[in-house]
Amino acid sequence: MCNVVMKYYLVHDILCAAMRKGLVLSLPVVLLSGGEWMRGDDSVGSRGKVEVNVDQQSLNETLGAPLINSFDSSISHENTNFTGETLYSRQQNEKAKQRAASLGSTRNIDDAKKVIKDVLGMDASLAVKTDFRKASLLQLATHSEQKKSYEEAQKYLSEYLQRYSDDALIPVVLLRQGDLFRKMGAYDLERQKYYDVIKAAPKVSLDGKFDLNYVKQVAFIARSQIADSFYEEAGKLPQYEARGKYANAAEMYYRLAADDEANKRVITLKYIRSLYKQGEYSSVTNAGVNYLKSFEDGPSIDGGEVRYLVLDSSRRNPNGGEGYLAGYRDWFELTPAQTDGGSDLEWRLKAARDLAGELFDSKKYDESLEFYRTLAGLLSGSATDPEEYLFLMLGIKRVLANAEAQEANNVSGFEISNSIKPMIAGLVNRAHSGNVQISLLDSSLKGGSEDSIKGEGGDRLPEWSQLKPVIVKSLSVLVEECNKAYTSVLPIYYRMALCAENIPARSALAHYEKIRVGVIDIAKESMGFDENEVYANQEVKLHVLKKSSEDDGVNGILVCIWNGIPSAGVELTSGDGNTRIKITDYVGLAKLPDGADIHSKSLPLKLVSDMASWRISTLKWRENFNKQVTNIGE
Repeated sequence: MCNVVMKYYLVHDILCAAMRKGLVLSLPVVLLSGGEWMRGDDSVGSRGKVEVNVDQQSLNETLGAPLINSFDSSISHENTNFTGETLYSRQQNEKAKQRAASLGSTRNIDDAKKVIKDVLGMDASLAVKTDFRKASLLQLATHSEQKKSYEEAQKYLSEYLQRYSDDALIPVVLLRQGDLFRKMGAYDLERQKYYDVIKAAPKVSLDGKFDLNYVKQVAFIARSQIADSFYEEAGKLPQYEARGKYANAAEMYYRLAADDEANKRVITLKYIRSLYKQGEYSSVTNAGVNYLKSFEDGPSIDGGEVRYLVLDSSRRNPNGGEGYLAGYRDWFELTPAQTDGGSDLEWRLKAARDLAGELFDSKKYDESLEFYRTLAGLLSGSATDPEEYLFLMLGIKRVLANAEAQEANNVSGFEISNSIKPMIAGLVNRAHSGNVQISLLDSSLKGGSEDSIKGEGGDRLPEWSQLKPVIVKSLSVLVEECNKAYTSVLPIYYRMALCAENIPARSALAHYEKIRVGVIDIAKESMGFDENEVYANQEVKLHVLKKSSEDDGVNGILVCIWNGIPSAGVELTSGDGNTRIKITDYVGLAKLPDGADIHSKSLPLKLVSDMASWRISTLKWRENFNKQVTNIGE
């Protein structure tokens, strides 16, 4: 008996010293050491005092007399079968369970250590402590995994497998080990763990909680993980090595799709991806068409990807002919699926870019121009034409200038708002017709409220001091959207121009001029000039592309800036010297309202802009030269 007591105090002293010093090894000692700790027959109470344990106390309460008064009593409680759960044991178990429940919310290993020390120091039953030890090993593995200490996490899970080899959670622990091996890049070891799951699952003792469904589900997860493992590993290998892995993945996905446990939409999609990666393009086409038929009424989040894979496989298939172009046209005419991640649009963009590029490289310039035009439309955002951003920004600047002039003359806030209401209505109408989102102004015009701006009904705008921040914010939003749209679309305009230069009887000038567009306001006395006129002075030269009309709702003239940057007060003269214009305001790609120059945003954009300027001058000179030659001939 003395040896037992000495053993207890020796272990206890070691544990206390380790806890005080924060040793990493303290936890495994507490959890996994033999003797009384491992059996759960702890003789240390919650206050660290030597007491009878919960089973000994249970016998005392059953008899109603203090039979056992010390933990080292020779009276054995194990021999009896008439002891049961007592009030004391229920209280201790409940207390331990409440503390144990906080284990799952611990943030790190140090927090977990404190909970484990507290629970194992309580006078709870063997069953409660055994369950807690299992949960502790799993939680410690979780904390190690979260800090990317994968080998440490593996040790905790391995200890679980060793200590509780007949536990119902063994398949789950094996699945977790497989996941850790994948994170470590050890794909063969990962798959071996999943095969171990398939072997272990049928051995699980079935009860109310772990039934046949549990066995089938964990086995299915293991099989699907094996397929995913082959697919992921293939993505990190050279193509000549990857093909076999993709083939293994495809074969497994094909079998998994027939399983009752399978999410058939997801598994079929993975099957199609695996076929595509192998270059099995005919099989992709067949499987993809079946997918689109089978899941046309289901979630549309993956429809774009499947259409891309099917059409791209048709494009790559040497025996497919050129019929695939009709498939692309049909897809691009469909309304894009509305999904949270916008994946349908992303796949359309990729498809249009790939297809237009291939057609251009194949010198099929008519078709290439068609799909570059489609790509430009997709990149323009919600706007029907990105030029609408320029008109709207110039219109908002005009509204602000008008209102600020009235402010300077001490006009009241409500009078200012009423005077500019027709201008705002014109902006909103133009935005609607051009599919440009301008919701802040729309809300204000309808007497709604946004950003703490309260209207007073549909007949009146908010007072100017309240309305002005909304208008300024609307301008800022339009600047951001315009910047984003044109940054994406300018290189596409350049490609379209190159296509047009290679198509007989088609002018490339209009495509180049889209790269250097702007919108100007001019003084009233400047009216009377002609569309398609070129105006210039020593610093600025521009080409009028589109005159404004009285019912535009937003006055403004679309121009291409050949050279320089227009500004308020600049006067320009027509090429024949007959008309002059005076610019009062300008918004363009080279000068957005916040002062940004999209052409200078990056070196590629600057090169595109400079090349467009050079080609415009060259093509315009050629156009004038041909006209003069024609006149001579007449």
